[in-house]
Amino acid sequence: MKVNVLELREGENFLEFRETSASLGLGSLSSAFESEIPVSLRLHKHENEIVVWGRASLTATEECSRCLETFGRKFDVQFEAFCDKISALKAEEGLADAESETFVVSHDGRILNLGPCLLEAIVLSLPIKPLCREDCKGLCPICGKNLNEGTCNCQGNKIDARWSILERIKKEKEN
Repeated sequence: MKVNVLELREGENFLEFRETSASLGLGSLSSAFESEIPVSLRLHKHENEIVVWGRASLTATEECSRCLETFGRKFDVQFEAFCDKISALKAEEGLADAESETFVVSHDGRILNLGPCLLEAIVLSLPIKPLCREDCKGLCPICGKNLNEGTCNCQGNKIDARWSILERIKKEKEN
């Protein structure tokens, strides 16, 4: 997602994009995204400095980590970036302190690439363990039936053989 800096006027600018998931590099993620992602940007330009506020609306197809069913999830991603024109002197000095939390994007005075900012915002908004719903019951560990669709006939109290020694100790303490 590249912005032509020369076309931006001083002050507020508003831009709309339609990015593809492939151009952003989303193909390597476990979630599948819609092919087109609408992105809106508000940019404030002052000389060579540009502050960017961005928002993207996505629909992802994910697999539930409990029941393994696929489901669609819509979410909005927001990001902010401070952009400054890089010069040879600034490149040698370094743009940000290693301990600073400020994310600075540099541009050459002509093109500003905001694709990595959007990609980072999308990746950080994805859940570690996606769930189809909050109260997902998952799969039966014995027969594999989806417990969201109903109960199964398996013995829920069946004890794993590796824990049988604890069952024996429990019985000895009761006696």
